[in-house]
Amino acid sequence: MAQNIGTLVTAAIRPNDSLDLIASAYANEIMGGLHRATASSDRNAIIAARREWGMLCYVINDNKTYQLTQYNSSVLTDNTNWVEFSGSGGGGSEWINSVLSVELTEPSSPGDGDRYLVGLEPTDTIIGTNWNPHGVAGFIAQWSSAINDWNYTTPLDGMSLRVDDQDNSIYRYEGDYPTGSWQKEKVSQVRHIDAISSGGASYSAISSPYLVDYETETLYIVKFDTTNIGGSVSLSINGLPHKTVRKTDGGSLTNIISNEITTNYQYLVTYNGIQFELLNPSTGGGGSGLSNKYFIDPTETITVPTNTQYWIYGDLGIDGTLDNYGQVVVVNGSLNVLSGSFNNAGTYSNLYFAEINGLGQYNYVPRWVTPYMLTATSSIYDDTYEVTISSPTFSVLNDIVLSKGAVDGYVLTSDSNGVATWQQGGNRYSATFSFTANATQSITHNLNTSAIIFDFWNEDTGYREYPDVVKTGLNTIDVMSTSTILNGRVVIMS
Repeated sequence: MAQNIGTLVTAAIRPNDSLDLIASAYANEIMGGLHRATASSDRNAIIAARREWGMLCYVINDNKTYQLTQYNSSVLTDNTNWVEFSGSGGGGSEWINSVLSVELTEPSSPGDGDRYLVGLEPTDTIIGTNWNPHGVAGFIAQWSSAINDWNYTTPLDGMSLRVDDQDNSIYRYEGDYPTGSWQKEKVSQVRHIDAISSGGASYSAISSPYLVDYETETLYIVKFDTTNIGGSVSLSINGLPHKTVRKTDGGSLTNIISNEITTNYQYLVTYNGIQFELLNPSTGGGGSGLSNKYFIDPTETITVPTNTQYWIYGDLGIDGTLDNYGQVVVVNGSLNVLSGSFNNAGTYSNLYFAEINGLGQYNYVPRWVTPYMLTATSSIYDDTYEVTISSPTFSVLNDIVLSKGAVDGYVLTSDSNGVATWQQGGNRYSATFSFTANATQSITHNLNTSAIIFDFWNEDTGYREYPDVVKTGLNTIDVMSTSTILNGRVVIMS
């Protein structure tokens, strides 16, 4: 081992006593270690004899610590080798300081300390006199006014940072530079907000953490404090511009109807880049997910959307709320509004079908030529061949058997004089079809009448579906489903 040169000591230099209030050495006067400088120019003035690779220097004016690395060259006095220290040796760390934004074009007039993530993928094209020749996209560039140039940081596998102009994301570098890439890791994707309005049209809400802009990847769970007045609804979050709110059922986007938004729900709301989309809980999100209940509990609110029917056989009791914008039909029963409310903005029908024991088949529904139903007091007479109705309407107090003159498939009809006879029943058409969402399907039934009864269900799931009947003719019917159904059963009766 070579003999050292200089003032040689054989023990550590220490104060005479541990209680002596003196320093044994000055950090700025030793080689390497941790130095302190007032400004970056003072740091750059550290003489070569006091420099050592890996040393640190804290700059008071910047409130930052820099490390001397071989970042730009192997020359110890090259001040471009000073890089901001982020917490581990070599200027690298799992977490590094945030950047202003992700950019591909070099700013023309950067400010001191301005920091950017230059591209996300190695295939990104970089534009700029200094950035372009530096290397493959993915590095971090920070402007230094002291050297009038950029300081660069090469990403390491697993390195993470935040982007200041993106409020709910973290970027993590995956792979080895220059072949790796920055991957976006979403945070705060679900936000719970309370929407407040004084007029029931324009709602405002506050969300934390703060929103920089509306994100299409964010789900908002919104509780409205008031019911909407009118069909024009908008929402602003954290003072950002108001955006129109429209409702979706998973297949279409439509305007919100007056009083459709209630305070009973937490609504799922997303942003599509232009406006907010509100998923009405009553729709189920995939078409009409309406569940028909003959009793509505006090805590329940059922909304019947437009172009939708809500059929109940027997009595319908309401202790909760039934909001109707479509059609509510009660068959052979009564609508009983108990402690709840029935808000009818659509149509309501109360129908009665005669239940007779005919042809050995219970609950057989006769089809009448005239609109008369078995609802009032009158009489009915069976003379073993035909039934004579003495008045337009009559009541049936007991089960009756009308067997003469009828065979399977016949129905009991009456003429304009009230004379009822058994006639051959109406024809029936049944087939399966494949329906494409929002596409009109034309069905030829050849029943030679536009007075038909139409029914439809999904053969694969067994659930009833409610497509829109667009057009009817004597032998055809045009139907459109809001969702794709590969195996739909169509039944048409004349």
